[in-house]
Amino acid sequence: MIREYEALLAQLPKGSLVCRRKEYYYLKYRENGKLHDKYIGKDAGTVAAVRDKLALRKHYAEMLSALKQEQKAIHKMLEGLA
Repeated sequence: MIREYEALLAQLPKGSLVCRRKEYYYLKYRENGKLHDKYIGKDAGTVAAVRDKLALRKHYAEMLSALKQEQKAIHKMLEGLA
């Protein structure tokens, strides 16, 4: 499951949506320590699609974090049994 979530996260965009001048949207993200702005446009459909992908990415990241915590707890339990 962890590998699946990591693969899904790699396919989704990272960052956040920023609105400039009340109608132009940009995807703001960091890559290799540098801040980038990618122009999304002002089409409501495109902006909604990017917003949905970002929400999905957040959900997957939370699920991945929970799985890693569970994995860590399981390893501690197994070490205690040995």
